[in-house]
Amino acid sequence: MTERVKVGVVLPRPSDDPGEWLSDAVAFEAAGADALWVEHGAAPSLDPLTLTAALAALTYRSILVVAVPHTPAPQVLATVERLSRGRLALIAGAEADGESRVRRSGDGAYEEDGAGRWVSAAVPTGRAAWRETLRLAAERGDHGVLVPADARLLDLLRNPEDPGGRHDLQLAQG
Repeated sequence: MTERVKVGVVLPRPSDDPGEWLSDAVAFEAAGADALWVEHGAAPSLDPLTLTAALAALTYRSILVVAVPHTPAPQVLATVERLSRGRLALIAGAEADGESRVRRSGDGAYEEDGAGRWVSAAVPTGRAAWRETLRLAAERGDHGVLVPADARLLDLLRNPEDPGGRHDLQLAQG
């Protein structure tokens, strides 16, 4: 039996309101995202590791993947690691003993220590395209797909089957 392909959501740079960004990330986790990737550099004025610490406090299951521009102090990493309850993974470049690593490969994919390969995928245009993306990733033996955060992806994660008869999408009529 083939292992299920994981879904990683690449979170965009936070806007002026990091609270909205955090709410979106929590919604993706609740919908079933296996990993939340803080976009490289996060936001020019916001520290990506601090944003990840906030995500760690609000989420409980998803792996939290982040690239940090410099080597953080060991106590900072230890704090975020404890807040995440072991779910923190650093993109190579931020070295610290005992931390999970993710490395970028030459073809633009990422390799997670001890887990496997994460490949980038476009936002799916519909359920059939999403199933095909996951099928192809499974055939290649990929560990996961990385998809930009998008409302269509959120709907596909929440409702993977055909939405026929979905009363939540019908407009109230008087």
